[in-house]
Amino acid sequence: MTLDVTESTLDRAALVIMHYQVDVFALVFGDRRPPLLDKCNALIRRWRVTGRPLFFPNFFLGEQYEHVSKSNRLISSIVPTGCFRSALPMTGLAVEKDDVFYACPRASVFHGTTLDADLRARGISTLVMAGISTTGVVLSSVTWASDSDYDVRLVRDCCYDPDHDAHEALFRTGFGGRVQVV
Repeated sequence: MTLDVTESTLDRAALVIMHYQVDVFALVFGDRRPPLLDKCNALIRRWRVTGRPLFFPNFFLGEQYEHVSKSNRLISSIVPTGCFRSALPMTGLAVEKDDVFYACPRASVFHGTTLDADLRARGISTLVMAGISTTGVVLSSVTWASDSDYDVRLVRDCCYDPDHDAHEALFRTGFGGRVQVV
């Protein structure tokens, strides 16, 4: 199924581009520029024409790692890498000066942020989502959004995970029936 951004059912929708940021791209793709970035930029540009809201939540553990918990295995394992002390968007991502960014202290873009309150204040009921990685931010955020009664549309061409098998399995099952894959 393709995403028609002019579809009337998307009138109360927002586009959420998750963890398209410098540290994620460096860890996952190294120095190469993946086609994924161009696909996401094309989606962003098509979305902007509709005038609907667009949000960019990025992973951020604090400049001094103040959001790190030693009891969280995944989070505490990141500290030695020196990553995620900044939430800068990926160079070349089609961002504009008035775009809304969130610094997220956990994989879910809703944990510890005002994203849900901001969406509800705008009357948003549908989320069109994309992100890196599928087994991290996408899975965590889609589960939260679905449990919070959002209609979730997940843009497959703009999601990525280094674990190709897990990525494919999640999309094959439609994330347990929680999303409409587009």
